[in-house]
Amino acid sequence: MKVKLFSVLAEKIGPSIDLELPETFKSDVVLDQIKQLHPDYAKVLDQSLVAVNEEYATDEEIALDSVDEIAIIPPVSGG
Repeated sequence: MKVKLFSVLAEKIGPSIDLELPETFKSDVVLDQIKQLHPDYAKVLDQSLVAVNEEYATDEEIALDSVDEIAIIPPVSGG
């Protein structure tokens, strides 16, 4: 499943990353897989949110269809 990345994650890792996800999972599974591949960004990922089809994921199980979109939204600051 292609997972879109934004902000600092997109700058450092790329605009997306391919992950193998189970049929149903919780959002922390996505973050944990990216942390394993890119441990230098664990702190940012710990503060990031997961969005599925442009809605923030909760702690509930997620069941994906092949057309669903997953995105990782890291914290941002503005001035």
